[in-house]
Amino acid sequence: MGWCDDPNNLKYYNKLIKVEKNIKHERLYREDSKYDLMIPIKFNYLKPKSFKGSCIFLHLTNNYKPTAGCIALKKKDFLIMLKIINKKTKIKIN
Repeated sequence: MGWCDDPNNLKYYNKLIKVEKNIKHERLYREDSKYDLMIPIKFNYLKPKSFKGSCIFLHLTNNYKPTAGCIALKKKDFLIMLKIINKKTKIKIN
């Protein structure tokens, strides 16, 4: 699976896709296990606009160094977060 991050392909932009060579995407399988647990935040999602940003993921990290635009938590903290959120939870990023 992949996440389409091609702002020139609005049909698939900012959506979960089957990996195809002709669609620019980020692979969701990683050797470093950062995406073993992840939650896509529906930023620029319902009516995506080109070049306004793709998905913001909550994903795993081994450290708390800055990411390339996502939010990364250690697995222990991610699992705690999973216990306190539900499908009605709104995530606000300031």
